[in-house]
This record gives sequence, structure tokens and C-alpha cells, in this order.
Amino acid sequence: MNTFFTFVNSVLITSLILLTSFSANSQAKTDDFATIKKHVDKIASHYVNLGWFSGSLLVAKDGVVFHQESFGYSNIASKTENTVHTKYNIGSIVKNYTAVLILQQAENKKLYLTDTLDKFGLGFPKKIASKITIHHLLHHRSGFADIFTAEYRQNQMSFNTIDKKLALLRESPLLFEPGTDTKYSNYGYVVLGAILEKSTGKSFETLLNENILDKIDLVNTSFLPSNTDKNQSTRYTYTHKGHLVEVGITEHAGPDGGIESTANDLQSFYRELFYGSKLLSRDKESFKEVFNNDGEHWGAYGGGLGVSAAIEVDLLSGFEIVVLANSDNLVAERISGRILSFIKDGEHRPITILPTNFAYQYYKKNGLEAFKKDFKLAYKKAEYEGFMGRPINELGMQLVKNHSWNEVFDILNALVSFFPEAPQVYDSLAFAYFSKGEQSKAKSIFAKAKSLKPNFTSDYSADNYQ
Repeated sequence: MNTFFTFVNSVLITSLILLTSFSANSQAKTDDFATIKKHVDKIASHYVNLGWFSGSLLVAKDGVVFHQESFGYSNIASKTENTVHTKYNIGSIVKNYTAVLILQQAENKKLYLTDTLDKFGLGFPKKIASKITIHHLLHHRSGFADIFTAEYRQNQMSFNTIDKKLALLRESPLLFEPGTDTKYSNYGYVVLGAILEKSTGKSFETLLNENILDKIDLVNTSFLPSNTDKNQSTRYTYTHKGHLVEVGITEHAGPDGGIESTANDLQSFYRELFYGSKLLSRDKESFKEVFNNDGEHWGAYGGGLGVSAAIEVDLLSGFEIVVLANSDNLVAERISGRILSFIKDGEHRPITILPTNFAYQYYKKNGLEAFKKDFKLAYKKAEYEGFMGRPINELGMQLVKNHSWNEVFDILNALVSFFPEAPQVYDSLAFAYFSKGEQSKAKSIFAKAKSLKPNFTSDYSADNYQ
């Protein structure tokens, strides 16, 4: 997969889980609950007022929730408000549940973290299967690419089983020799799910229910969303115009991401994981290696279309923060990170509008020529830290979905002018023409990408627009 840009339609349910560390302060800067509550509401309300955050949050100290609140609607059309009982998709946070299931099997000596893939008969070529261990998969060190191939993006709902997802990259070359590098891979956790099913003879859903949800009474968590559950949230994407638009379900849950849960159930899972003994033996080296991290902080985050979830567990001070949203663009982790920063340091980073929205506003206010000429400096002055090409490309892809063709080609041609030597920009432009129905134009533009990098493959078209 090409990684120069992260495209908006590849940021799906399973797209993101990150581990973070903070400075080793033995105590939080403040444990004044009234002050914390005030600033939590201030932070969350700012994102609500931007039209961005719809969801629920809680803040706890030593396991006791002292602040809990919900914002926005679980269903905008029916004006059903989010509540403490609302269930949200938790995205890639599920990878932690998958890791627990793997470590449970290891504790029972049903498998070993040093086992290689060839032990499980999953159909991988011998030269690959004999090199990759379960340990590599857990730590994103297998060398597998990510699952978001052009074939997967074109119809992700058709990949409704682990076996179908496995087939996507089973014959593909590795990105690097296993164990020599780290590259985030949802596909690696799909493989872990396949290992669990193969070694136990049970489905991933059954294992999840029997060994985690039922064991610690997570009665408000389910593998699949329910159309009949009044507490089930609907998913909305945050658009370049600052509105929430319903997107529904865009891919199937699995060991790499998904499942529905409440803020309280998510907190209960991590309380048991880090302080209890019903899930794993915390004195085992395998637990310490996978979940201890630096022993100070554990953070897990999920993001995708209509999905954003975050958990912060400060193991030193005892604070826990959960933010779940049925809106997207990583709004939950933006909120949770700022709450934790305030608790620990008494301050947090400024709250800014989404870079994609900033790009659209600048373009609409100043026009195309000024955008091409001055946006790079404006982006820098606004103190956005991420790569500038990403929000411009994401804006272009949103405009493609809306069939706003004049704006599409303004933005994507501007992107080409910013990065004329990057094959990915021509792929994006080709995809726009393809989506508009101009196949020959798409092929012609994609040829430019190939001229810059002969082995380049499209992130959008499985057959490179042929």
C-alpha cells in the first residue's frame, strides 16, 4: 500500500490504535474534581460547538467515575439523544481484546507467542509463514502491509469473513523482514483472529463472548450492532463544511476492529485488564510485554468513517478517561488527550478546526489562485503539525463523494501543483475523473503516476484504471 498520503476513504473502522507515553509525573497536577469537571465540559463543548463531537465521555479516579456526560444525538433524524447507555463502535480498540484472547490461549499453553504461521495452516506461502511469529503480529512487526488495498476499498462490505480478508494479502510480498521494523497493520490482527479460530475451533465472536464479555459481565457490549437496540448509535461523518452526515456501517467488525460498547463497559474492560485477574495473569511476562508499555500510561484509540473512540489509563495517578463518539476524524482522542493533559499539567494544546475544514474555508474565502499561492504559508501559520498534503487530499475525496466537480478539480489540481513529483497526487486526480465517468482521462493521468514510479499501484483502482 502507498503511504505518502492517508486517504479519507481508507480511514475506516479498523484504522487506528496508538500507544502513547507521557512524562513520568508521579501525581496529576490537579485532583480537584470540580475543576476537572469544569474543564472537561469546556473542552467537549468546544468540539460540540464546532459541530464535530457527538458522543459520551467519562472521567474516573481509581475506578470511581466522578464525571460522566453525553452530547449530541445517537440518531439525528429522530432527535434521539446520546446517553450513558448509548453504544458506539470502538474501532481498533478491539485489537486489545484480540490480544487478550491470544494471551489467554498462551497462558493455557494452547499456543505460544513464538509459534510461526506455518503451524496453523492458513495458506500463506512457506517462505513467509515460517518467518512470522504471533509475537510479530501482536507488535505490528510482521512485515504485512495494511488491509486497505484498492480491492478492499472498492467494496469493503463484501469482505464479511476473516477468510475473505485473509485472501487479500495472502500472496503479497512483505514490506520488510519480520522483526526488523514496525509498521501498523490491521491485516496482522486479522491473521491473529484466524489463528484463534484455527487453534480453538470456535469463531472469533464466540471467543470474545465466552472469554471476555461474559466473563466480566460486559452486558452492554456486542460484536455486532443491533437495529433493534434503542441504545445503538448511528454513525455520522464530519464533513468539510462542518456538518454531520449519516454514513451507516462501512465494513464488518473483526479481530482488527469493530464491536459496539458503552463508555462504562469500556472502562470496566480496562479496569479488569490492569487491576483484576479474571482476564489474564498480570504477573506473566507476556502480559507485561504486551500491556505494560512503560508502566505509566496506556492509551488506545479507534477511528474510522463515523467512528472515534479513546481510552486513557494513567497508571500512576489512577485517572481514567473514556471518550466515545458516533462522529469521526479522531475527535474522541483529541478530547481525551486534552483532558489528560489538563489533569497532568494544568493546560492543554489549543483547540483548532479540522485541517480539512481549514483548507476548504481558505479556498472558499480566497479563491483558487490564492489557495495555490498562499495556503502553504497559511497552514504553517495556523500551526498545524501534520503533513499538508493529507487534509487537501481528504478534502478532494470528500468533494468527489459529493460530486462537486468544479471544486474537486480545483483542489486536486492544486494538490498536484504542491507535490508534482508525488505519484499519489495523480492517482487521486485519476480517481476523480474515473468517478466522474471519464475513464480515458483517468488512464491518461494515472500514466503520469506510473512514469514517476513504474511499480506504483493505485490506492483506489484494483486494476489501475484499466
